[in-house]
Amino acid sequence: MIPIFEQGQGKGIGHSLRSFHERFDKICSEHIHAGRAKAFAFIFYDFEDQHLRRLLKDQGVFVQLDRLAGDNLSIFFLHTRSRRSVEAFNQQFLSQLGIAETVTLPAVVFFKVKEGELTDIAVVELDKSDLIHGFKELYDVIEKYIADELAAVDHGPRAIRWLKSGAKFISTEAFAALLGRVFQAAGF
Repeated sequence: MIPIFEQGQGKGIGHSLRSFHERFDKICSEHIHAGRAKAFAFIFYDFEDQHLRRLLKDQGVFVQLDRLAGDNLSIFFLHTRSRRSVEAFNQQFLSQLGIAETVTLPAVVFFKVKEGELTDIAVVELDKSDLIHGFKELYDVIEKYIADELAAVDHGPRAIRWLKSGAKFISTEAFAALLGRVFQAAGF
């Protein structure tokens, strides 16, 4: 689990918005080469979704999801109190992936990075809104992705809607440029 903070120095766990934007491609490359990740994910949420925001702030939830992700998956999420930042980040990124009109938040976007491009983009919409069931669903989605997608096993759970993105790939440079536009639009 790797938080992206609206403010801060990017020291310790996580990144500031600026360091994440400037280093996105390097972060992904470093995680792959160091054996810290085989794939990546973003957790997107609506600013009004207080339950998911509380889940992501909870240290116990953070630790459990981080342990589950292990060396298989690096999971990013925006940790901010700014509605404008969340909305701009969601709209720009989901639009770039070609899924803004088809995805309902909250959602998890999984992807791999191959030769500097984002590939194998898959989206899972989350249905549960309460704290207990929301955590279980989020945990199960991540666990299923690791088991199915990273182990090349058949996927398609009945209770979880998996969407494949219309975008075949997006370069990490294009994604970094997109992040820059998002942060600029949000006033950073």
